[in-house]
Amino acid sequence: MFLIMRLTMIFTLFACIQVSATGYAQITVSANNEPLQKVLKEIQKQSGYDFFYSYELIEKGGNVSVDLKNAPLKDAVSACIKGKDLTFSIVDNTVIIKAKEAEQQPVKYTLKGTVTEVNGTPVFGASVVVKGTTTGVATAEDGSYSITLTKKPTTLVVSFIGMKTKEVAYNGQPTLNIVLEENTLVVEGLVVTGMFTRKAESFTGSIQSFNREEIRRVGNSNVLQSIKNLDPSFRIMENLSNGSNPNQTYQITLRGQSGFPDLKGEYKNNPNEPLFIVDGFETSITFVMDMDMNRIANVTLLKDATAKAIYGSKAANGVVVIETLKPEAGRLKVSYSGSVNFQTPDLTSYNLCNAAEKLQVEKNGGLFLYFEDNGVEIKTNPQEQYIYDQYYNAILAEVLAGVNTDWKSRPLRNGIGQKHSIYLDGGDDYFRYGIDLSYNNVAGVMKGSERNTFSGGVSLSYRYKSISIRNNLTTTFNKGVNSPYGNFSSYTRMNPYYRYEDELGNYIKQPGLNYGRPNDINPMFNTTLNTKDFTEYMQLVNNFYLEWTPFERFKLTGRVGVVKKDAGNEIFHPASHTDFTGWESDATLVNRRGRYTYGDGKDLTLSSDIIANYSFLAGKNHMFFANAGWSISNAASEYATFIAEGFPNDKLDNISFARQYLLNGRPFVSQGTTRDVGVLGSLNYSYASRYLFDASLRMSGSSQFGSSNRWGKFWSLGFGWNIHNEKFMKNLKDAGAITQAKLRASLGFTGSQNFNSYQSLATYDYYTSQFYNGNIGATLGAMPNSNLRWQKKNDKNIGLDLSLLKNRINLRLDYYIANTDDLLTDVTIPSSTGFTSYKENMGEVENKGYEFSIKYRVWSDPKNNSFFNVYVAGAHNKNRIKEISNYLQTFNNTQTSTVNNKPVVRYNEGQSMTAIWAVPSYGIDPSSGRELFIKPDGNRTYTWNSDYLSVCGDSEPTMQGNLGFNFDYKGFSLNLNASYRFGGQLYNQTLVDKVENADLYYNVDRRIFENRWLNPGDVTLYKDIKSTEITRATSRFIEDDNYLGISSLNVSYELNKLKKFNLKGVDRLKLSFDMADFAKLSSVRIERGTSYPFARTFSFSLQLMF
Repeated sequence: MFLIMRLTMIFTLFACIQVSATGYAQITVSANNEPLQKVLKEIQKQSGYDFFYSYELIEKGGNVSVDLKNAPLKDAVSACIKGKDLTFSIVDNTVIIKAKEAEQQPVKYTLKGTVTEVNGTPVFGASVVVKGTTTGVATAEDGSYSITLTKKPTTLVVSFIGMKTKEVAYNGQPTLNIVLEENTLVVEGLVVTGMFTRKAESFTGSIQSFNREEIRRVGNSNVLQSIKNLDPSFRIMENLSNGSNPNQTYQITLRGQSGFPDLKGEYKNNPNEPLFIVDGFETSITFVMDMDMNRIANVTLLKDATAKAIYGSKAANGVVVIETLKPEAGRLKVSYSGSVNFQTPDLTSYNLCNAAEKLQVEKNGGLFLYFEDNGVEIKTNPQEQYIYDQYYNAILAEVLAGVNTDWKSRPLRNGIGQKHSIYLDGGDDYFRYGIDLSYNNVAGVMKGSERNTFSGGVSLSYRYKSISIRNNLTTTFNKGVNSPYGNFSSYTRMNPYYRYEDELGNYIKQPGLNYGRPNDINPMFNTTLNTKDFTEYMQLVNNFYLEWTPFERFKLTGRVGVVKKDAGNEIFHPASHTDFTGWESDATLVNRRGRYTYGDGKDLTLSSDIIANYSFLAGKNHMFFANAGWSISNAASEYATFIAEGFPNDKLDNISFARQYLLNGRPFVSQGTTRDVGVLGSLNYSYASRYLFDASLRMSGSSQFGSSNRWGKFWSLGFGWNIHNEKFMKNLKDAGAITQAKLRASLGFTGSQNFNSYQSLATYDYYTSQFYNGNIGATLGAMPNSNLRWQKKNDKNIGLDLSLLKNRINLRLDYYIANTDDLLTDVTIPSSTGFTSYKENMGEVENKGYEFSIKYRVWSDPKNNSFFNVYVAGAHNKNRIKEISNYLQTFNNTQTSTVNNKPVVRYNEGQSMTAIWAVPSYGIDPSSGRELFIKPDGNRTYTWNSDYLSVCGDSEPTMQGNLGFNFDYKGFSLNLNASYRFGGQLYNQTLVDKVENADLYYNVDRRIFENRWLNPGDVTLYKDIKSTEITRATSRFIEDDNYLGISSLNVSYELNKLKKFNLKGVDRLKLSFDMADFAKLSSVRIERGTSYPFARTFSFSLQLMF
């Protein structure tokens, strides 16, 4: 058996050797234009192989010429059929020759879709590329794309600067919509200016952009508060009086104050307020504050001349550009966002006395001692002293009875508000629609105060070939109601030993009547009356857009906007209101009790512009982006206000029940019409994406300025260097050490325009109370100034953008100098001219500062969409007055002569607008208990003198900013934002009003017991409690203002990312919890929210998308 197996293997090996030898037979043949069949037969003969083919096919092959020597069989056959529609194969010992099969053309597949952000915003310029190839396209402005593919399945790689790169599988489906998630640590790829969109890499301006998610992470109140928490150069001035009042108007600055405040109340808006642009059109700060945050796609701050010069005539104070969501193509999608918001009063800054403490304060202060001081001797009176003793005993009895009314809690509540927003959108590549409805109820912490906003909008867009049409219609109704409980300070001053209600539960109108204090009125009494105190407006905004792209890289955009606003306000206090206490006993006043203030206003703004965009590439490295535009606008407003009096009771609450106009009063009407026209041009150039240049010029004409200076010229130049694109940076860039290193610089001029419509014109006042021959007279009310010109701001900025370690570290630095000259101010003239002042360009202010932001990605897990980021940002601004008018000099003198116990407001050349003016103090003299002041020559004196006033501090901090972190893990998100400031000063008015200069007949701060001078030799901070000397502005109460507080805390979870989530049709389900302003550390103990308390805010939110 073993022998048989060995023989079998030998014969098998021999057979294989024979086949192999034959297969590799050597062929020698020579033919010159011989028939193919003849040559094949010769090869067949030499090789010993069988040939299988069709004779007709071989005949069609024609003749062949070959010259082969010792060629392998395979090469010989290949040489014979070369260039003919034949092919062959060798199977065992047979050569099979057949016709070539016709090559099949590859099947082409057309794939269409959209690329959007998570929030539905289209991504313009995203790259859609077939993986491993160079085949790809870029998305259009609406996020759509169309790409031709030759095989399936395949993989598409979708990327965009600022978003996470995504790979998507394609399996032959006709439509594929792709959603990109934000990469919060990479540099934003586009700059939205409100007129056009630019690539960030080639832009040289100083901007800061925030998307919808970033805005939502740091606040749930309104978009302005969120911007404040994200960029420290955007400041909302803290109002220590109005606190968290939902109906207050914010005072906002961007990179400091550019002009003097409105001292005479003649400006249309805050002269230092930035310009707000929503979807390309100018709007008001009130409209922005009331916007539905869920409709906002992104916000961009334009800070330097290059960034804001396209709005040159109105951009001196900076520009805030807001873009709202645009409808997305596809099936009908519904997005809902709702929240319940809680506001709790923050009274931690108050430290008032209780009933027993307050009685002791009054006793220490001598309020229950009767004496007469005629300057020669002090006399007492036993009978009068007995009455004082009775008052003391009566109050003491109340204290011992346990009366300790917490007055500050009486007008307060935990406000519970709510927000609801719903958005529907859908459509196709040609027609799209979006519908939004929202309701926002802000319930303030003072009872009865609230702000209600209803808003609805429709967005329609249509695209046909190269033409795109879009229209946005938005209607907003707002009503803000002020608390019927009045001013919060009316409660904090009430004595805690007063009862606020009697045994029957009725409010006691004069709780101090039995203690010799009939003028102490219970502020809660007014809540029993029918009163009114509200403002309201209704605004209609319609924006129409027409875009035409006649050829590639060239686009024309026409826009028309209409804004119509009706606003009003009413305040009604009937005769029984405490405002009129005591009037009933005066025959001249009794019938005038009750007052109604009524206001009504209308605004209508029409605006239109045409913008052309053209970009082209010259050669390989020269990229140009050019813009030109023309704009025109007309804004008309008219507001009427009057006060009527004589309302006998609170049931007659209609204006028609008035007895008369306010005594010696009449209706007041303010009217204004402003017309503007402008042309602009801008050019952006980049060489090999390394060297960058921006230039812009805007010519603006306005009816606000003198006939000799209607037009203003505003321009900017910007330069940039993308260092990371240089060859010497290639190794660092390839290694990921540096992703971006851009140096930029800019300079230019912009203007400001928040002024009275008729400031340059002669205006007249009519005598309506006197007639002559049936006619009324008129006098010149204001002097004209035909040379009045634009107020201009010269901005210089240098900045650096860095991204390091594969975008783990992002750094942004800016340094700027901004000089505002030709400031509009009043100039004093001799009264013999018939006027005391007129408008002139006279004044100059400088702002100098720097900004920085650092973001660091500590940890990242892209597969699970998880990361941990930390960040810190800061801003420093130094303001200096370089020139003032003689009117401001007169104003300074007036302030000095009327100085009281508050700091003096002065505007002196060489000083800051925020300087704190006071007389330097040496402190309280231990020997006498009197304050010692320091004269300019260094000597000391007991006498306060306004000539000794000097700058003793500045409320502008040396540094202020934000810091915090973002943590996301598999749908769970935790975000914390804190704000800080240090280096500034604050005048502690509480120590003056409620400690040293406290009116002891009302409640005071507990610190009144501390550091009081009693005896010679005492070293104290405050004077004797019995001192009646008024404490005027003194450096003794200027304190360093250092602050650290938690601005917002956000915790959220996306339930749709759970593996067990099985709600069909639901694309997103997110729950969130937010807290705002709930913890702080401050170096100054001062009462905050004196008219309306500050508040801590908590909210629970739900986001649903299906």
